[in-house]
Amino acid sequence: LGKPGQHKYEAITSIIKDFPHRKFVLIGDSGEIDAELYARIYHEFPDQIAKIFIHDVTSERAMHADRQAASRSDSLYNGVRRLVTSSSSNLRRTNTSDQAMEALAQRDIPKEQQIAMDPRVPIKTKLEQFEQRMNRISTGMRHGVFSVFSLSSQLLL
Repeated sequence: LGKPGQHKYEAITSIIKDFPHRKFVLIGDSGEIDAELYARIYHEFPDQIAKIFIHDVTSERAMHADRQAASRSDSLYNGVRRLVTSSSSNLRRTNTSDQAMEALAQRDIPKEQQIAMDPRVPIKTKLEQFEQRMNRISTGMRHGVFSVFSLSSQLLL
């Protein structure tokens, strides 16, 4: 794991260890290593992970759905973007915030995702690779623990 992935792993596993009798739902996206990281955490704490939701942001279906959602003026995306833009100039940077920003700037992108971002790779190949990646990651998990979604209306507990 790179710096951001290791930080996320340590933070999540620390919380899980602090609450050994609790169940957790892990929510991430397919853009970097959330799926792989959550699979690792699941295999370490299978009795505590109730569900893993991965937002499909890499396949063409998801990119199309995201473009439609972002085009709405009332979308959550636009609201967050406005908030971050307006408040970022007011932030005071400390050593801790510098470290957090540095960790966020570094990206852990799996090889399959790098291929999926290559415009020379046909869409069908990208979708097949995405499906293979998600199937590989979910191997060995209890049925129904791992879910991939492209729209929030598809979320089911």
